[in-house]
Amino acid sequence: MPEKRPYTEAGGAFPEGIGPLEVLSLGIYNEQKAYDFYILVSEKIKNQSGKEKFKFLALDEKRHRKILEDWYRKESGKNFSFDPSKVKKIKFEIKDQTGAFEVIDIAMEAERQAYLFYTSSSEKAENPEAKKMFLTLAEEEDGHYQKLSAERNALSGGFYWFDIEGSGFVED
Repeated sequence: MPEKRPYTEAGGAFPEGIGPLEVLSLGIYNEQKAYDFYILVSEKIKNQSGKEKFKFLALDEKRHRKILEDWYRKESGKNFSFDPSKVKKIKFEIKDQTGAFEVIDIAMEAERQAYLFYTSSSEKAENPEAKKMFLTLAEEEDGHYQKLSAERNALSGGFYWFDIEGSGFVED
């Protein structure tokens, strides 16, 4: 993972002085944003292997959201009130192979940001269980970053997900 820098989300600094429930809320909305992005990308990819890899990432982000919502319920004693209008959309356009690199670059940056968010959240958490949860999520986001980096490298070798329906690149 790249060196640790201050967390930024859509150009803003990580909010200082926010409480644990607000941190969980930010995480929940960020996980939903990532899920939506990966599902949309998976729908546009023609190659079945690439499609499945983005679906896997989407399901992992959905699982992360559930972990955060469960923790929110544990901390607050109530269910998280999810407002779909608060989910930011990641904008992208796939025109050709260059678009594939742009999508991966966007995804890698989102994973880097998620990693920074969770490492920063773990440092701020006072509860040892919360620290552990945030560090686990950070490790998983780093794993996503590494997988995307491998896919980018595979693509640069001449394989075009968005143009070919066959399989044959980087197997899990």
